Amino acid sequence: MSGYGLQLRKKPAAARPSLPPPAPGFGDAEEDDVEREIARQAAVNRAKKEVEAAHKKALEEDASIFDYDGAYDKFKVETARPLLQDRAERKSKYIEKLLDKAKEREREHEIIYEKKLLKERSKEDHLFAGKEKFVTSAYKKKLAEQAKWLEEERLRELREERDDVTKKSDLSDFYFNLNKNVAFGSRGAESSKGSRPETATDGSAERQDVQETQEQASPGRAPAPAPKNEADAPFRPPPCVPRPPEPAVPEQTSVPEKAADVEQASQEQQTGEHYKRSEDAVAAARARYLARKRAREQ
Repeated sequence: MSGYGLQLRKKPAAARPSLPPPAPGFGDAEEDDVEREIARQAAVNRAKKEVEAAHKKALEEDASIFDYDGAYDKFKVETARPLLQDRAERKSKYIEKLLDKAKEREREHEIIYEKKLLKERSKEDHLFAGKEKFVTSAYKKKLAEQAKWLEEERLRELREERDDVTKKSDLSDFYFNLNKNVAFGSRGAESSKGSRPETATDGSAERQDVQETQEQASPGRAPAPAPKNEADAPFRPPPCVPRPPEPAVPEQTSVPEKAADVEQASQEQQTGEHYKRSEDAVAAARARYLARKRAREQ
């Protein structure tokens, strides 16, 4: 509170002089360093405890979480497996064929060499006439294998010559195999599986037709009793339509010409039947396609 009147000026209090910093060798720096080191060690210990707790928790969740070598090996195996499989497939696809061809050429060379030796030996047979000849079992086995291989090669060449398309006189084989083509909806496997039962059924049906014909031809014979149930009745195929008679051949035609004409007519008829069958299949497929198209438009 300010007053009125004479105010005497007070002297300022003398400021306390600041002490100079202690000398490095005589101060408390050592104590500060000790405290700082203790705090650092406490922080390190606390971090170690946290790391150990996290490590323990991770091991409890997955025992192989720190198996880095196993993970690396697994990764490398998964990466290299497709390459190994590809190499193995190529080996089984190409190398085996090359090895088979090499064995075949080696067998051919052995046969040629054996024939050459036999030819040279035949020139010297007169020198060793009347003497015993010894042949080992291994050589006999080798000769038997060569003879077997030559027979297989001869049969294979005959099959190739028989199936050679350049030597076919007509397209009957082409139309015959047209129904077996998968592109035309063939069911070759199913037909091959059911071929034997159908053959047996056809044979029984033919025998039954012959029996019925004989019963009809003999009027004095009593007819066979009818089956009690329709399910027990045997299956009877529909009657076959008689084929039209073939045109008469003049008598002056020779036997070879007549046989050739009959064979050619049968081949033409078979070709026409197969061609007609393929046309019917195409027409049926086209009708199904148009029906589906009309159904979608509706």
